[in-house]
Amino acid sequence: PRARHMLHRHLLVLGLAGISAALQTQYQANGGVLYREHFLSPADFEAVQRECRSLRGQMRAEKDSIARRRLGVCLDRKSLTHAKLMSADIAAKLARLTGVERLEPSEFPAELRHYGDGSMMDWHQDDVLYDPPQTEVILTLENSADCFTEWIGPDGERECVWTEPNSVLLVRAGAGGPSHRVTRVKRGERTIVKCVFHAPGCEKTPSFYDHINSFPGAQKSVAERARALAAKAKEADRPGRRGRGERGR
Repeated sequence: PRARHMLHRHLLVLGLAGISAALQTQYQANGGVLYREHFLSPADFEAVQRECRSLRGQMRAEKDSIARRRLGVCLDRKSLTHAKLMSADIAAKLARLTGVERLEPSEFPAELRHYGDGSMMDWHQDDVLYDPPQTEVILTLENSADCFTEWIGPDGERECVWTEPNSVLLVRAGAGGPSHRVTRVKRGERTIVKCVFHAPGCEKTPSFYDHINSFPGAQKSVAERARALAAKAKEADRPGRRGRGERGR
């Protein structure tokens, strides 16, 4: 019986490794994008969903974004949602899914975002917040909307998905990632959490500080540094200041 148990365990490990390798291949073959359902355990997802519902009243209109009529708020780093999503376990899970050797939670705030009537996001590639580019993680919490997330694959074909609650969309930022959009909401609503993960030793780019205050609730020390750097850059770039990139996801 013990030998049989060890054989079953070995086969299970091999099976899980094969699934993970296939997903890695899919992520790379898709040009840096992967959709996966049932991401969190039912208990963790219910806890995250419940806490985020309580924050709806704190959401405000987003700044500096190509998204239209989207609301949001930065998640408190001491919140349950932040603890559940920005963890070493989740980072390891994402590394397995993407094939990146190692990922770490970013200092960039996790953001709760809401798409209501008329909300949409046009075609874009995500701004590079880190060098090398980060992995963006979009966890869908609620979705009764008629909108779809679309992206262009390496073959030039348009892919489309209606994101299920407790699904994640993983997207590589920058020119190496896919151009993608969210179609306009005509009925219903959609709520997501957007998180950022990166490889160890990455350096923040100017875009990190450009967009740190897109939603209320950013960590005070990071936000203050962002304001100081933005003021310094503005002074250095006069009289002709280079325009900032837009922010999506």
